[in-house]
Amino acid sequence: MFVLKILAYLLGYVTMVVSGRTLEKFINLAARRGIYFWDIRRLDADRIEVKTRLSGVKPLRHIARDTGSRFTIGRRTGLPFFLGRARRRKTLVLGAFLFLAALYILSSFVWFIQVDGNVITKDREILEAAREAGLYRGAAKWRFEVSAVENAVKEKIPEVAWVGLEIRGTRARLTVAEKKLPPAADDDGPSDIVAAKAGLVRDVLVLSGQAVAREGETVFPGQVLISGEIWPPEALDPQGAILKGEPRQVRARGIVRARVWYEAYGEAPLADEIREFTGREASRVTVKVWGREFVVSGPRREPFQNAVVSETVHWAPHWRNLAAPVEVVTTVYRETETRLARHSRADALRLAEERARELLKERVPPEAKVLRERVEPVSAGSGEAVVRLQIIMETLEDIGVEKPRAG
Repeated sequence: MFVLKILAYLLGYVTMVVSGRTLEKFINLAARRGIYFWDIRRLDADRIEVKTRLSGVKPLRHIARDTGSRFTIGRRTGLPFFLGRARRRKTLVLGAFLFLAALYILSSFVWFIQVDGNVITKDREILEAAREAGLYRGAAKWRFEVSAVENAVKEKIPEVAWVGLEIRGTRARLTVAEKKLPPAADDDGPSDIVAAKAGLVRDVLVLSGQAVAREGETVFPGQVLISGEIWPPEALDPQGAILKGEPRQVRARGIVRARVWYEAYGEAPLADEIREFTGREASRVTVKVWGREFVVSGPRREPFQNAVVSETVHWAPHWRNLAAPVEVVTTVYRETETRLARHSRADALRLAEERARELLKERVPPEAKVLRERVEPVSAGSGEAVVRLQIIMETLEDIGVEKPRAG
């Protein structure tokens, strides 16, 4: 119905009032000739209001003549009538077109820039770095790239660890995350910053010490990233060989962020054995005296083939340091049965993924930023009713830990 109304609007339709004593005959003849009416409303005994397509008006004149009816056209609706009125008002149409064109052109520029997330860094510094990459008030959207602006702000401002640029309409939003500096320690003795885990170095921020690791370098656990040993420039030749002098020992401080990869494996069977209680149970009361057992009530042997057994022991009351060698044991047997529960492959894969993610949750630090992850199925052996998969996760995190320098 909705599609038909849209089609009627595109082709044009009219609202008319039909009068006469044979209105039913008028409607039936129109239907035979393929003329469609909708929103039929009776006004009184001899008049109805209907809507029909513009193409059906001319054939309705012959039907009205044959049935002794008359109709008058009221409202004219649809695209053909709109275009007809527009041709008579060319200035208005031209003005509307120019307005829409101006609106489109103005929406292709950035008129508002918002900076969020910065605490230490000033807005002016971030906006100046973005301007050098082409983002400023009044900048055309096609004159700059989002990634270029993000990289420019990170390169110009060392205190910024991450930048995100979002363009919505005429508004640009720059969201920054500043680097968190390690807390100062009471011990100011010489130390190095070493790698706690393997990774690919993304950036190095040195507060004190000498950077050893470089961006794009692969490092391994225990490798020195920031050295607490600083050599004066005059003590080294252009190739880095030591000529003379002694280094200055400092406490290395800084942040080394690297891309780190984690792998976690998970599996789940397509069928599980589930142990359930049947609802049947039995209890036995036994009295033990001097190591001998006497069954007071209940079965003497285990009543069920498969059961969960629980015992409760009551000792005789003590008097000072004397203990009576009597205890009462209540044993409860609850029958169980084992059934085989089958899982669909989709459910088993979901369960295997949950188990792999639990392992990742234990290994990945909560402050690490997840860059990307990939879930890969692992082929099982032929005939094995089990599904296997592994998750490979790439994170960005600070891998540096402080290590005191020896002697």
